[in-house]
Amino acid sequence: MYKMWGKTALALSLALSSASIYAGSVGAEQPGYVAEAKAPGYQALTDALQVQVKSVLNERTSDSVKIGVVIRLKNDSNETKRVPDYELRVRTEDGAVYTLLPSAGNIRSALPQSENELSYLVKLEHKKTIRLTELQWIDVDWNVYPKAETVVLTTPVSGQAWAGADAVIQDPASIKQWGEAFTIAASSLPLTYTPVDLSKQYDGQKTNYVVKMLVENTGDSTETVPELILEGKDGTTSFQGPRVEQKSVTIEPKEKKYIHFAIGTDPDSVLKTIRVLTPESFAITDAKGQSVPFQYNIGRIELVLPEAGLPVSQIQPVDYTVKNAISFDPLNALINPDVAISLVDVTMNESQGVGYKTAVAKFKLTNTSTSPIPVPIFGTELDTPQGISYAGSRQVSGLKQLMPNLTQVISYAFIIPSSEQGDHLVLKLSDPQTAAPFKSTIAALNVAVTPEPQPKTGMGDVLSFYPFEVKVDSWSIGATTSIVTAANTQLTYGYKLKLHLDVTQTDNVVVDQDFSKMKAALVDSAGRTVAEQNLSFTQSGGVNQVVSGELNIRFDNVKAEQQDNNMTLRLYESVNTEFGEAKRLLAVYK
Repeated sequence: MYKMWGKTALALSLALSSASIYAGSVGAEQPGYVAEAKAPGYQALTDALQVQVKSVLNERTSDSVKIGVVIRLKNDSNETKRVPDYELRVRTEDGAVYTLLPSAGNIRSALPQSENELSYLVKLEHKKTIRLTELQWIDVDWNVYPKAETVVLTTPVSGQAWAGADAVIQDPASIKQWGEAFTIAASSLPLTYTPVDLSKQYDGQKTNYVVKMLVENTGDSTETVPELILEGKDGTTSFQGPRVEQKSVTIEPKEKKYIHFAIGTDPDSVLKTIRVLTPESFAITDAKGQSVPFQYNIGRIELVLPEAGLPVSQIQPVDYTVKNAISFDPLNALINPDVAISLVDVTMNESQGVGYKTAVAKFKLTNTSTSPIPVPIFGTELDTPQGISYAGSRQVSGLKQLMPNLTQVISYAFIIPSSEQGDHLVLKLSDPQTAAPFKSTIAALNVAVTPEPQPKTGMGDVLSFYPFEVKVDSWSIGATTSIVTAANTQLTYGYKLKLHLDVTQTDNVVVDQDFSKMKAALVDSAGRTVAEQNLSFTQSGGVNQVVSGELNIRFDNVKAEQQDNNMTLRLYESVNTEFGEAKRLLAVYK
């Protein structure tokens, strides 16, 4: 005879094993068993109560076999009905019968027109493989001797049990290709799920497969998305991932929303399949009167990944013409529909002496509504045809809101290798907030990132600082000397730069103190930058504001042992990003 749990032993064993139920587990059903996709129908338990099998667990671990059953109970009457004290038993293929213990959380009475769930569990302290064939509801009369037992209801469960992490799903109805919609037969909710995006992302040093799932409510009432867990398999190892959204997700009738899952894996893991699991729970009251929970998962659907788990996305790159409005995923939760966003340009130039190139992408944001709208904080990345991604660094900006019918400019800088030519790149825009700390792609554009032309050298050439165009009509530089009298008399050298500029604003765009700056740098005859200064396009720039006319700039306390009469002037566009300054060389005057 096999041992079965007493209540105290059950509570203790469950509490110890609940966190690691899948570690080292092997299937309790014979290999190749079928997990049914269709849910069994309701059966009459009493004149008013009906029951339906929702979940069956038959998991063999290294030291025991756990059998769990969840029953859906429905009261179709207009009166509260007491749940009968029937024993629930399970019969195995070899004829053995085991009585399942009811969860402490099971209801005692069913309200009118209600649907509830009843949970049952038993642990067998042996490691033999068993196959479940039938559930039995038994009415036991303890008032007679010997006790009288009456079989009230039986229902077959062959092939319905879930055997844990090593279970094999073979039912074609439960196996879906990536991108194929599915429903969960064990759920009564009118929700349809579609996997739409898979990407490999990092949270600190941890590797994650991030799955974006589209959920559609096909019913006529508001529904809350039930808790689901995804289990990725690379052929030998299983990795489980919870839903990223911590708050409940509700969906209105005929509405669609995204939910996200993060499956933590080993760095070199390549997932081949992803299973959709639903969690079940069982509770028992221990000797101290405390409820001890035990949770397990039941596999419902298996998703077959394309090309051995390579990232796939429903957001495919589209050909794009600069300054046209970008089409975003209509279901994204980041970009307000009243905010029009367009890409102004993407430029790239060599950063001299540092071994890399800097690409700068400028976006124009316009509030088309009549009310202020929060500035969307979107992420960017440049992807190469070889699958290499370069993350964009956003311009530091204190701008919090977009005013009605006004346009602002925001820049992103990318640090890329000197070998990158900028051909056939894809610019991706992402939502870094909804599924934080992970991102979700909301638009992808085919862009031509053309290298910045050689720096301008002639007077009157146009320098572009969108939305400004700057012409340097003339320039001159003179040396200055100051004497500092202290304990030791010391000479300090400086320079005074005079620029005659013609500045034109080409587009009706509002700029603030965080807008790009024009950086003037003085380079000596040895090629060393001895002084530099940022010049602002806004009024907050004071005397060094970039405007048409004469602009005088002083460079004091230059670090040099002597004055250089052969100075070169370099003009840059400088963008202050969250990871430091990004600049591109526009002009060199000698």
